[in-house]
Amino acid sequence: MMRLSKFKWVLLVLALHLAAVVYFMVALPAGARVPMHWNIENQIDGWAGKTTGLLVGIGTNVLLFLLIYLMPWYSPWYRKYQERNEAVLPALLTVLVAFFALISVYSLVIAKWGEIPGVNMILVLIGFLFIFMGNLLPKVPKNFFVGIRTPWTLTSDKIWQKTHRLGGICFVISGLIMIAKGFLLKGNQPFQVVTAVLAFAILLYPILYSFILYRKFGRD
Repeated sequence: MMRLSKFKWVLLVLALHLAAVVYFMVALPAGARVPMHWNIENQIDGWAGKTTGLLVGIGTNVLLFLLIYLMPWYSPWYRKYQERNEAVLPALLTVLVAFFALISVYSLVIAKWGEIPGVNMILVLIGFLFIFMGNLLPKVPKNFFVGIRTPWTLTSDKIWQKTHRLGGICFVISGLIMIAKGFLLKGNQPFQVVTAVLAFAILLYPILYSFILYRKFGRD
């Protein structure tokens, strides 16, 4: 029970998400279509029925919570870095659960009232996710589940830490770019192409950086 209290904000988000699902269970008509996927041009290209649309989001969040919360029982890496994991994982899980809850609720909002004109909320939400993740990445200890898990970061604590410090900065920068893209979606196609390539390149650079560090320092 004491450990569960560390995840109180996660449980609050799950409760709010469940309340929203119950509301839309009543509010949506039986034949409602819920968006489930957006393509590279930020257009909805995948839909689900009402029941699937209601259950996928909350189901994903419950499974994610169990995966992280039960890590002490199945992950030797968790036990090796237990103190650092206990410090960072509740905050990290809160961010992830909140992100998927917002995506889920926004999908249900679209099914009920339609999209918000002039703004791509999915890109905005992804941008904020990247920013929050960027602030948490440098605190994540080495593990097989969360973080920039390359063959080179997993060989060395030093490479893991240096890569994640840089990765945190890269995630924040990419997040700001994604938010800008979300608000400047229409009428500026060159901007969209350039910023998409730039954001993708910035996110990938820590992978290359981890290899450079491995070549420089080798394994522990």
